[in-house]
Amino acid sequence: MSDTLAQQLFKGSGTALIIRGIAAVLFGILVVIWPGVSVLALVILFGIYAVFDGLTNIVHYVTRKRRRSIWQLVGGIISVLAGLVAFVWPGITALSLALVIGVWAVILGISQMALAFEVKRTVGLWWLWLITGIVTTLFGLFLVIFPGPGILSLLGLLSSFAILFGILLIASGVGLRRLGESPDTRLSMG
Repeated sequence: MSDTLAQQLFKGSGTALIIRGIAAVLFGILVVIWPGVSVLALVILFGIYAVFDGLTNIVHYVTRKRRRSIWQLVGGIISVLAGLVAFVWPGITALSLALVIGVWAVILGISQMALAFEVKRTVGLWWLWLITGIVTTLFGLFLVIFPGPGILSLLGLLSSFAILFGILLIASGVGLRRLGESPDTRLSMG
């Protein structure tokens, strides 16, 4: 029995979200495990995560032939650019790192909220994406407005954000995969 187009769409999107969520949770756990990590190591760790997250988003956007959202591509590009900034500017200070991560999170959060509203008519779990976007934007605004709380505060905040963001992505992905496994999944075009 072959899957319907809607089932394939939901399964693929769900898998991409689960992979991104697992990467975010792992990033958050690594930050907790290594609290004495140097700023350079944190910059490299963030860069790897951001590039991976962005490439996953971009690949998912490119491989989908239908029902793509430009906001998914925008979020992927923003993540890759933020990761590349971390690699190109490895001598970044804790304050600068907070600002780079803050700006990245604000832009990524806004694109996530736009994506949530775009899929609102077709995906019942759109509100999870909206919550993810709101949490991401608030995290970014906090770092941009209060960039100087110190590297240990940044580590705790970054770790908490990454784990929460990852859990929300995993929950969204699991929900989409369940929709894709349902035999009566239909995409509403209206």
